[in-house]
Amino acid sequence: MARTSRERHDPIDLRTAHVVLAGTQDLLPVLRAASVRAGVDATRMRVVEADDLPDPTEKGSADLAVIAIRRPGDDPAFHRAQETAERIGPLLAPNAVRIVVTVSGATRLVPKLERTLTTEVLHQMGSAAALNTVTRPFRTLRMRLGLAALQTAGVRVFRITLGH
Repeated sequence: MARTSRERHDPIDLRTAHVVLAGTQDLLPVLRAASVRAGVDATRMRVVEADDLPDPTEKGSADLAVIAIRRPGDDPAFHRAQETAERIGPLLAPNAVRIVVTVSGATRLVPKLERTLTTEVLHQMGSAAALNTVTRPFRTLRMRLGLAALQTAGVRVFRITLGH
């Protein structure tokens, strides 16, 4: 299935890309550390807490947004992530890649789980940048096992697109 030109993204170079990290307060330090390990330049990173609204007059052109939401109990984390994505919308370029990570309330992100999560986020970025389904990055058996481990631990990773 071919994607429309609106949904296609240019490959993101983490060393030069502007990145917005948004999420719940307990996950932001983990997200920031994982981003730096993945190669994101810390000076080009904007960190926003999910409950804090950015200034409505503020404009940005970030290429990537990673949203991390902890879901305590029956809280609908996806809806909260969608609201957060809409709030940070003015900070993003129109075709920015938005990756959402939801973490179960009982899950503790240990370093091995953080590395697996970083790998999955990088895979999602590669998938978003693929021009068609043929050139999408292949998920190796090791990556599939890592994704299964993330899901078992209560971590979900997905990409969202907001209609403009």
